[in-house]
Amino acid sequence: MSNGLTTEQARRALDRAGRNEVPAPPGPHLAHRIGRQLADPLILLLLAAATVTGLLRDATDTTVILLVIVVNTSVGVAQEVRADRAVGALRRLGAPTARVVRDGVERVLPAAELVRGDLVVLTAGDVVPADVRLTEAHRVRVDESALTGESVPVHRAAGTDLSAGTVLVTGRGRGLVTDTGADSALGRIATLVSAARPGPTPLQKRLSRLGRVLGVVVMVLSAVVTVLGVLTGEPLVRMAVTGVSLVVAAVPESLPAVVTLALALGAKRMARAHAIARRLHAVETLGSVTVLCSDKTGTLTEGRMAVETALPAAGTDLVELARAGILCNDATLVPPTAGHPRWTVVGDPLEGALLSFAVRHGLDVEAVRAAAPRLREEPFDPLTRQMVTVHAGPDGQAYTVCKGAPEVVLPPGHPLRDEADRLAAQGLRVLAVAAGTGQPLPLGLVGIGDPAPPPPAGSPRIWGSGGPATGWSAATPGRSTAPTWPASPSSPGPGRSRNWTSWRRCNARATSWR
Repeated sequence: MSNGLTTEQARRALDRAGRNEVPAPPGPHLAHRIGRQLADPLILLLLAAATVTGLLRDATDTTVILLVIVVNTSVGVAQEVRADRAVGALRRLGAPTARVVRDGVERVLPAAELVRGDLVVLTAGDVVPADVRLTEAHRVRVDESALTGESVPVHRAAGTDLSAGTVLVTGRGRGLVTDTGADSALGRIATLVSAARPGPTPLQKRLSRLGRVLGVVVMVLSAVVTVLGVLTGEPLVRMAVTGVSLVVAAVPESLPAVVTLALALGAKRMARAHAIARRLHAVETLGSVTVLCSDKTGTLTEGRMAVETALPAAGTDLVELARAGILCNDATLVPPTAGHPRWTVVGDPLEGALLSFAVRHGLDVEAVRAAAPRLREEPFDPLTRQMVTVHAGPDGQAYTVCKGAPEVVLPPGHPLRDEADRLAAQGLRVLAVAAGTGQPLPLGLVGIGDPAPPPPAGSPRIWGSGGPATGWSAATPGRSTAPTWPASPSSPGPGRSRNWTSWRRCNARATSWR
């Protein structure tokens, strides 16, 4: 199965088993949408008033009341339909992809096209697209909190199963798809969740309570007025019409329309900011936010990683630095095709930036890798904050390449450490690269930028004048390059003892491999 399925085999399996996606629950029928709108207590009160005026042959009042009901119901139903269509379009836009081996070639396909028996390639940071049984595993640790609630990543070896929706934290591996769609672990959970029915929002509860209280009060007052009029000698029919008129006048028949329009306008403004409210009344809940906390600077970015700065060490050049970045790298570059006119990265965007940097310096990625086949490797680990690979050199000697956090790769006192601090203070993700046939010697630094999108215009002014409070956890510039990779909570800080130990461990590992 090293070549994976053929295209024809995958097509037949897809026709037989269906797409690898959880079937979306069918949307409510139009009659159900209309019934839900008419179930509002205020609307029910208006329907009762329309019935009475109709029985009394008061065509004018009946027409006005029915017109208000029709307008309110139409606005509510139309907004629900638009929201469902927007959510559906957003779901299609964010369709996930997976790295699959088909016909012996690794390619990126929509995850929905996976079938049983597909050979899937997984690297650190990938979301498992279906239930997979690992056939190869190199230091694979998986975050299964989405399924089990366990926050600590678990180790997975070859022969074990990965569930759809889990995330590879470290390592890389390959595996065969065993279950897809609704048969996967994530699919079964999604099926159970879709069967649940959400309760009313706080605004809906308040409006329902208002409608019930208002209905009781208005009916009582109308009855009192009707009885008093009859006792004073007024005709019963006239007083009945008067009582109904009081009910109609007292009912805020435009309130449902006002609420619906206000929420619709809020949903429209949110959609312009690329946020879709799945339920219209959720807009009011969002408006009740009192505290808004944002993750640390550099996390919410545009996802366009590129090498912005490269500093070679003394005695080396940028080409040698770029060549090492190709070797100690698991990503690949996919050339443009008819459907994708741009070069795309398969794998970690950080490593893709290194490959793009090498191509800009005239290096052929495949040629460099073919000239120095990989013999051994240690995938990136948040505990060691480095990745190490060993390659066969042209002279038969082992060539070791190490890339990672500067305080780990660079020896204590190295002049590039101060440069690394300067680049980190500029908001760049800083990687140090070392390589050699003996002890890996520092080759230089690369600063990779991933710019954050500009904040919405006027947001500081709005938030600073009575809006939600904002909390910021600022990244601390200095030796630590934590924005590049998360460090273990139990690991020591970036002191010299840890740095010296990590640097010696890197060299000792290279020596033992040789």
